[in-house]
Amino acid sequence: MNPQEKRLSPSRDGSILDGVRRMLFVGDSLTDGSDYPDYVVNTLNRHRPWVHIECLNAALCGNTAADLVRRLDRDILSQRPDLVSICIGTNDCCRGRSTGEYARDLEYLIVRLQESGARVLLMTPSPVGDPERERLLRDYLAIIRRLAELHTCVVADAHELFIRWAQAGREMLGADGIHHGDSGFEGMARAVLDAVGFVDTPMEKSIMPWPYLLTEWEMSAPFLVDQAPSTPREITKWHHYDRVEAATVQPWWDAPFAARGGFMPFFGGRPAMPSVVFGRSWYEADAETVAEVQLGAKADKVWVNGEMCWLSAPENFAGYHPNASRFPATLQAGRNEIVVLTSSFCFLGIRELSPAVVVSALAARR
Repeated sequence: MNPQEKRLSPSRDGSILDGVRRMLFVGDSLTDGSDYPDYVVNTLNRHRPWVHIECLNAALCGNTAADLVRRLDRDILSQRPDLVSICIGTNDCCRGRSTGEYARDLEYLIVRLQESGARVLLMTPSPVGDPERERLLRDYLAIIRRLAELHTCVVADAHELFIRWAQAGREMLGADGIHHGDSGFEGMARAVLDAVGFVDTPMEKSIMPWPYLLTEWEMSAPFLVDQAPSTPREITKWHHYDRVEAATVQPWWDAPFAARGGFMPFFGGRPAMPSVVFGRSWYEADAETVAEVQLGAKADKVWVNGEMCWLSAPENFAGYHPNASRFPATLQAGRNEIVVLTSSFCFLGIRELSPAVVVSALAARR
């Protein structure tokens, strides 16, 4: 079946979820690192146990619709999603991008995704606290609704839900009037769940480790940035990293990162002086193979079996979620040592690749 046939094939029950196995969320900081994608997918999997949906996140803080267009092939289509939820427009509005530019970029995203065989769900961004910006945002919301009707996309109206819940006394926005407060993540998830037919369905808000993530770590002591060893071989003392304890001492908006599988060595937040920590874990491979290393958040360097295979740079930062960046690395049969250097926290996962994907990954790396 080619992508066009897949897109046009009717679902058995008329649901946008029919046949969906990979759901990807894309947008800006309202989605990057947020808990609401987990809430949505975990709720769907709990109430539809005969189907398991994989949660993917390709959002990036600060993005506009134009940024999503630039990242479409590398970060979105490459993950072969069945259903894509797009929540974008806040930065377009706040930075003064014209509604014409925004409409052009959003429509391009919709068309390309549908041509790839993915279904598209459009989210209206949550309100902004500044009254003038909120007035301007209404024009962008109208574009979302118009394009959804034109291209037969489901709409998750988070914007109107946030207004209703705020009027009912719930804390929807944080102190900056843009990012989400205590009930914001739940509001975003509720909007998506209602849109796909799970109206008022009890929500599963537990956060569980994402697939492939390494969750058992040892860690070095912190080093000031200019005093850190150049390689992990210089580390002589390692001690156990307690992921459960790390989650309990973080503020509410950071605690789920540890629950999701993040390595968060700076308990209680970043230190006053710029510092880094080495983290060490292991992966057992049945045979020599090429695997995909998945990174999220802030990994400065990564070593696999003593060979540095990742060096952070501004252009390769891709978000605060577990599979934001991906690159191939060779694993040896048996135990493989994985070491990461981080100045904040990070996610690191290992996913073994099929032979066909190995060839593709190696070709892309060259």
